[in-house]
Amino acid sequence: MAPLADEINVAADAAGLDRRQNDGIALTNVQVRRDHPTYIRYRWSYHDRSPDKFTVWLRNVKTQDYYKADASVHTSDRHGRISLDSLNHKTGKYQLVLTKYNNYNDVYARSYTFSIHSSDF
Repeated sequence: MAPLADEINVAADAAGLDRRQNDGIALTNVQVRRDHPTYIRYRWSYHDRSPDKFTVWLRNVKTQDYYKADASVHTSDRHGRISLDSLNHKTGKYQLVLTKYNNYNDVYARSYTFSIHSSDF
């Protein structure tokens, strides 16, 4: 490993930050499309150590509740689209979260925060 990368990893370990070792799924683009009804398009990147599939959630920033938006996404697809059906007309500020298959506590990637309004349903 390069010396700079080693220094960064040592600093992250010293700060108690959890380094992910073998997954490598990263959100590269998230778009909240306000057509009627609103939907969310997203893209991700991955590498050969990434898992074969993952789960997509919508996370309410205020309540910390997770709503399963897509139970099983194949990593090799590289893009996806979800509706807001899982929210049951619950408005608020949300994030798109990619996690280990069916485990919202094991987060691979999290989007920026976006608002969902009653007019989005």
